[in-house]
Amino acid sequence: MSATGGMHRTRGTAVLLAVAAAGLSGCEYADDVGALPAVSSTPSRSYAARAPLPTRDPQIVAAETRNLLELGAVLDGSPEDFLFGGSGGIGGTSSAGFSTSGPVRQAGQYKVTAACVGVPDAHLSVTQGAREGGTLLELSVECGSAVEAVVDLVPGSVSAHLIHYGSGVSGPGTGAVAGIRISFGGPGQ
Repeated sequence: MSATGGMHRTRGTAVLLAVAAAGLSGCEYADDVGALPAVSSTPSRSYAARAPLPTRDPQIVAAETRNLLELGAVLDGSPEDFLFGGSGGIGGTSSAGFSTSGPVRQAGQYKVTAACVGVPDAHLSVTQGAREGGTLLELSVECGSAVEAVVDLVPGSVSAHLIHYGSGVSGPGTGAVAGIRISFGGPGQ
């Protein structure tokens, strides 16, 4: 064929492949030796029995449910141009607070609405890590009514926190809840 030995190279490759195939045909693989021995039905390690998860006090669950319904009425439905928000308990956590966060894709003015039920008051803070200083808003919230404020946000993540500091009755027994909503208000100034 060619002057560089193209035909010899092809025959040499064919011979090499034939030798490799013959060599591999005599190999024994673990999955072709027949049936595997039966597996024991008892595990090789013993596992300790796990304790059942703690159950919540039905009275606290009922109080939290009532408070969440009242919170929904105080926050009065979803606002137009809703960005993100949430609600949850503020009496049963070690921080005695609720927080939510979400992305801001467009710079502009955003309306923050917050409320709490089940404790006398709470403290609202809104932070955005992309901003110098981070904290954009801090307000005291009188529980039982909604508070609104406008903040200028830039693209990035924003977080809102509603924390009960302890004036009045608190703790998991109150079923205290909080809700925070952030909605787009329009382009910035």
